[in-house]
Amino acid sequence: MERVVKTQRRLLLRTTRLFGLAGCVTAAVILSVPGLVVGGRYAVLLILVGALALAHVAAEQYVNPVWLALVFAVGLAVIIVIGASDGSGNVGASSAVAAVSSFGMGAIAARLVPLRRSWPLLAAMFLVTLVATGIVTSPSGFALQAVGLTVVMWITIGAFGSWLSTSIPRLIRRVDNIGSAYNAERLASQAESQRRQDARLLHDTALATLTLLAHSGRGVDAAALQAQARNDAHLLRSLRLGEELSPISSGNYVLQRGADFTLDEGIGAVTGRFAGLGLTVNVYGGGTANLEPAVREAFLLALGECLENVRRHSGVDSADVTVSIDEQTARLLITDTGHGFDPTAVPDGHLGVKESVVARIHDVGGQARVFSAPGAGTTVILEVPQS
Repeated sequence: MERVVKTQRRLLLRTTRLFGLAGCVTAAVILSVPGLVVGGRYAVLLILVGALALAHVAAEQYVNPVWLALVFAVGLAVIIVIGASDGSGNVGASSAVAAVSSFGMGAIAARLVPLRRSWPLLAAMFLVTLVATGIVTSPSGFALQAVGLTVVMWITIGAFGSWLSTSIPRLIRRVDNIGSAYNAERLASQAESQRRQDARLLHDTALATLTLLAHSGRGVDAAALQAQARNDAHLLRSLRLGEELSPISSGNYVLQRGADFTLDEGIGAVTGRFAGLGLTVNVYGGGTANLEPAVREAFLLALGECLENVRRHSGVDSADVTVSIDEQTARLLITDTGHGFDPTAVPDGHLGVKESVVARIHDVGGQARVFSAPGAGTTVILEVPQS
C-alpha cells in the first residue's frame, strides 16, 4: 500500500508541475512579443511568471498545500498586472492571461480534485480565476474564448488527476496479483518437479532396499544388503545437507559437490533447498571455518532442522540466518518472527529440537540454545568448535 501511495503522489505532483510550467512558458513567450507589453510592467510580468514557475517546482518537491496557495496567488497577480498594463486591450495580452489562468493556475486542479475535502477551496479558486480572467480580457473582446479555455482546462486537468488517483492503485494491485499468481505457479512447478525427483530417488534406493527386506533378502547376502542400506542412509543424509545428486544408473547416484565443501557452500545449499519449499532465508555474514567433517555435518543438519521447524510451525514464510566465525568458534543465529513456543512446555515425545538440534550439537562438542515465547518468535544459537 505504501508503494501505491508513493507512486500516486509522485505522478500527481509531476502532472501538476508539467501543466503549470506549460502555462508559464506559453505566457512568457506571448508577453515577449515586441510591443505587446512595454515599459517596466514587462520586467515585472517576467519576474512574476518566473516566480509562478518556481512555485510549481516547489509544489512538486514539497507536499505542503501552502505552495499550491502560492501558485494561485502568483498566477492571480500575473493576471492583475496584465490587466493594469497599457496593452491589456489587445488579443495578445488576453492570450497570455488565458495561458496563465488555464494551465498555470488550472494545474492546481490535478492535486485538489482527488481530495474531496478540498473541493470547496478548489471551487472558490476556480470562480475567482474565472472572474479575474473575464474582467481582464473583456476589453479585447477575447473574454469568451479565455474563460471557455480556462473552464475546459480546469475540468480536463482535474479529471486527469482524478483518473490518476483511482487507476494507479488499481493497476498496481493488478500487477501484484499477476506477480503473486506467477510466484504461486512457479512454486507449484518447482514442488512438482521436486516431488517427481524425490519419487524416483525413493524408488531407486529406500524402496528397493525395503523390497529386499520384505523378501527376507532372498538372493542377496547379508553383507550386500547392509552395504545397500548404508548407501541409502548416506544419500538421504546428503540430501538433508543440501547436496544435489546426479543419477548414473538405476539405484546409483553421485554427489555433484562431493565431500569437500566450505561451510558457506553448505549453508547456501541448505538454505537453497528451503527456498524451493517456499521459505525465504536471508543469510547475513559468513567466513572461513575449519571444521571437522562430522562437526560440519552436525552443524548443517541442525540448521536444516531449525529451518524445517520454521517452515512447518512458525506461521511465517521467512527466516534470518546470521553467520559469525571467530578464531575458535563457528556460530549460527537462526531467527524468525513467527508464533513462537514455550521451550519448557514441549512434550517429552517431541524430540525435534531436543534431539535433532540440541543433542546433535552437544554430541560434537558444541552448544545449542533456544529462546522463544508464544507470540514472540524464535531464536536459536548454534555454536561448534573449530579444529
